[in-house]
Amino acid sequence: MSDVKSPSFIISYFVKEIEPSLPAAEKAKLANYAPEIAKTTHHGEFKRAKQCAEWAVQMAERSSNSRLSHFVKHLEEIRKLEKDSVFGAEFNVARPRQDIEIQWADDAAAIAKSEGERVGWGSVPWEDLLKEMLAVERPEG
Repeated sequence: MSDVKSPSFIISYFVKEIEPSLPAAEKAKLANYAPEIAKTTHHGEFKRAKQCAEWAVQMAERSSNSRLSHFVKHLEEIRKLEKDSVFGAEFNVARPRQDIEIQWADDAAAIAKSEGERVGWGSVPWEDLLKEMLAVERPEG
């Protein structure tokens, strides 16, 4: 029996969190990705989560909205924790970073929703993040 889990939890979580807030035109864009999302697996989840964290920091930093400044500080603290957990993950010690990964995806979704409300979803590059996460490939071997 295969240990492949599909689709990616990180991608699914991000999509589930932003989808209800998207206007109709953005929901239509998102719907076009459904077949590609369905083909993803759990392989590369940490990389996807890290993409979420980096995207969230960039979005929060570019915003003139002081409400997002706490996200930058929070994400920087989490990224410090990530460095501490990398060693254990190299040896696949019970996926110790899973909570951090979910938090990064949640932070990206929260910032996307906040910015969507503030400046409009057309100005939020959520689709770029989704494309990055979809580009993460299963490791060979």
